[in-house]
This record gives sequence, C-alpha cells and structure tokens, in this order.
Amino acid sequence: MFNMLSRRLIASRACSFQLWRMLSDSSDGIPNLMEKFKPLITDKLVHETGVSAVLKLTNSDWTLDLRDEGTIKAGADEGADIILDMKDETFFALIGGDTSTAAAYMTGQLKLQGNMMQAMKLNALFKNMQGTIAEETK
Repeated sequence: MFNMLSRRLIASRACSFQLWRMLSDSSDGIPNLMEKFKPLITDKLVHETGVSAVLKLTNSDWTLDLRDEGTIKAGADEGADIILDMKDETFFALIGGDTSTAAAYMTGQLKLQGNMMQAMKLNALFKNMQGTIAEETK
C-alpha cells in the first residue's frame, strides 16, 4: 500500500512539474491554459458554487465568474466575492492536485481576501482542472 501511495505522489508531483515547465517556457502559457478550462464551467458548477473569484497570479489576473455568467476572463473584476493571490507555481500545484486551497492558505502560499468558505467552493473547479492537466501532460 505504501508503495502504491508513493508512486501516486511522485506521478502527481511530476505532472505539476511538467505543467510548470511547459507553461513557463511560453509567455502565453497561462492564457492558453485558461482557454482550455473554459468548457469546464458548466451550469451545474455555477449553480453549486455561486461565487465570483479573482486569481491574482504572478504576471496576470483572471476572473472566475461562477456566480452569474459562468466565465473565465482576463483581468480582475472589482465586484468579485473573493481574491486569491498566489504565484504561478502555487496555482499549478492547486490544479495539479499537489495541494488544496486550505493547505496553500495555511502555508502562506495563498493569500485570501474574502470568505474562506467561498474559496473552498472553488475546489470542485480545481478538481475538474486536474483532469484537463492530466490530458495536457500526456
């Protein structure tokens, strides 16, 4: 059992590292990644989540509207419910499955403005992103 868990952990970290390397080589890596994530925002996800968030990454800001429109767009929406401020590497770890929003917050890798419970609702989206990432790094 330990052997299986350690293999899974190594594969997960390798996936995040590959993703980070792949995207850091390209100046338009994050925008391309966000385009791939747009189809993941379904009416069901919007209904279940009901939150608008701004992701402040290293060199870009993104608004995830899971409250009204169900969109991902470049730029920071002033009316967002929460703001998640993190480095690109932390974002890759979140969507790669290497960490969670709570763990990143507790270790100081993620700064949050707004309600933590609303931020936790984004975990469903991050889990959906993990499947897209797995396909991307194959």
